[in-house]
Amino acid sequence: HASACGIAPSRMLCLVPQPTAWSPPHRTHERPRRSPRCSLAAASPRDFAFRRLTPERPELPVLLFLPGIDGTGSAGATQWPRLASSFEVHALSFAPADRSSFGDVLSGCEAFLGDTAAGRGTLLVGESTGAVAALGLAYRAPDAVDGLCLVNPATGYAGSALSTLAPLLTRLPRGVYRAAPYAVTPLFGKRDWFRSIVGEDATTGPPPLLPSPAAVLSASGALADALPAEALAWRLEEHLRKGSAAVNGRLAAGGRAPASSTLLLAGGRDLVLASPAETSRLQQRLPGSVRKLLPSAGHACLDDARSLNLRLELAQSGVLSAVQRAHAGRRREAAEAAERVAAEASEAEGGETPPP
Repeated sequence: HASACGIAPSRMLCLVPQPTAWSPPHRTHERPRRSPRCSLAAASPRDFAFRRLTPERPELPVLLFLPGIDGTGSAGATQWPRLASSFEVHALSFAPADRSSFGDVLSGCEAFLGDTAAGRGTLLVGESTGAVAALGLAYRAPDAVDGLCLVNPATGYAGSALSTLAPLLTRLPRGVYRAAPYAVTPLFGKRDWFRSIVGEDATTGPPPLLPSPAAVLSASGALADALPAEALAWRLEEHLRKGSAAVNGRLAAGGRAPASSTLLLAGGRDLVLASPAETSRLQQRLPGSVRKLLPSAGHACLDDARSLNLRLELAQSGVLSAVQRAHAGRRREAAEAAERVAAEASEAEGGETPPP
């Protein structure tokens, strides 16, 4: 167990892999693939997909969730049902063999929004590493993003102890990385991190104070399957170090905010990253943004329904209404454009212009 070596489970990045090997059900959009390679210097095969997590509702705006470094997109399961009446929720998820660069990820997300969210309002929710990608995407395609919600953003990764500590895990012998619980459990950051990995239903009752040795070993193996050391090394370098450097460069340049409405959420008990300080810094760099400190929340607060009600925070911050207004405007523009096309087609055929 992590405490045996003096490292608290909340000291590293939150990872919430699924109980079985990675599989992308309900794949709605994917990027081209190439044959996978493990070397960080190799050409990067793109192996990521977008999964719809709530019923298809084309009359609603789109919420795209960008996950933490685990890449499974399985976090936030307690939040999405609350938001299903307001958004059609999708999540980005990565296969363990994915070697996409930060730019590849942004390109894939931009293509997804151009396809699935065309003529609709869009909200990006990014957690930790995903918050870096969310900001990068908003800067890259500001006309496609109407709102941002950044949860414990990892934009301050370069200046954290994590940037020194996390890469050491990738250098462990393969057998140690897979079998030794202390090598992987510090990456979680919540007491009941193991429940979803070993297939327990987290809604049936409170978790035990400490997981059993069998549960820890099972979770270690599941984590190693979802996030092999090679994948962790790649994402730390490409998505976190290079991604945060690119985003911070845009932040330093100043100018208008990349989205019209932004909510910054920080866990007051986040021991992984200095989220309270980082969200304060981002608030100064993002004009008009709203910051909320969640006193009892840790790093993995999207999975902590007691500390975070995401729909409530979006409503109170004004982000929800801002996205809904943008959505109504986009729908109106699309309807007017369709009417113009129909009128022009009718005139071209010599018929009468249809009534509005």
